[in-house]
Amino acid sequence: MSCSADQIILSAGTQTAISLLCQLLGLTNKEVAMENPGYDGVRFVFESHQCTLVPISIESDGINLDELEESSAKCTYVTPSHQFPLGMILPIQKRIKLLQWAARNQSYIIEDDYDGEFRYQGQPIPSLKSLDTNDNVIYLGTFSKAFLPAARVSYMVLPVALIKRFHSEFFFFNQTVSPLIQEALNRFMMEGHFSRHIRKMRKIYQGKQKAILEAIKLFFGDHVRVIGQKAGLHILVEFKGIDSRELVSKAKELGVTIYLTEKYWMKNPSYSSQPIILGYGGLKEEAIHIGIQKLACAFAESRRIPD
Repeated sequence: MSCSADQIILSAGTQTAISLLCQLLGLTNKEVAMENPGYDGVRFVFESHQCTLVPISIESDGINLDELEESSAKCTYVTPSHQFPLGMILPIQKRIKLLQWAARNQSYIIEDDYDGEFRYQGQPIPSLKSLDTNDNVIYLGTFSKAFLPAARVSYMVLPVALIKRFHSEFFFFNQTVSPLIQEALNRFMMEGHFSRHIRKMRKIYQGKQKAILEAIKLFFGDHVRVIGQKAGLHILVEFKGIDSRELVSKAKELGVTIYLTEKYWMKNPSYSSQPIILGYGGLKEEAIHIGIQKLACAFAESRRIPD
């Protein structure tokens, strides 16, 4: 995207950035639209600032724009590059319509690109920010997935219209990102290491994803449906004929940690067969194979429907 250095604001994590934006945009007691399901960490920050959250449902290709149009929200939070947690990628046609909504309503879009570096299928789609000709998009990025979570380095790219207000109203805030970490990351990028690192990690993560998909096919066959495998460091799996909560418990007994999606909904799903999140970013391929094999054992114990 095209921007000046003045537009880039560093923060110690996405939640810190969202907290700043709530103050900068004056969102207290205002309606904020948010994907449902969506990232609970951001939801809690909005709620702590007394924002009125408007849940917008997710379709097979991302956020439901009809529901967004019906709302009176002046700000919406989206994860278009890899919807969290369901994993779909917002197509270009919907991105353009979302930008048109923002322009018509003089609203801001908060675009959280939390793992956009890791796309494995199809051609890269431009970010909302790079497509935005009306300066309505606030872009959020992080180095947690691409570089080092412990560094706590995130950033936002503000619209030009917000820069003066930010510097006049937040001049007294101390920098939340360690200057030492900033300098190390700066050198890592300037010397060309960061680009090489991203290419290397994309290949590694793609190999891990291939390993988990092959293991799922081997041990589960047609008993599951995989969702969101085009990008990112996690996939979702729908298991047929079992209670997902029971599966999580059985898997834990075998030493395998998997995650329910219910906490990401503003209203928890009532159905028991909700999708399960499987993360693979921090595992070796051999461990992935063993973990899926153990998960298959937990699945066999949890099944309620015979073959």
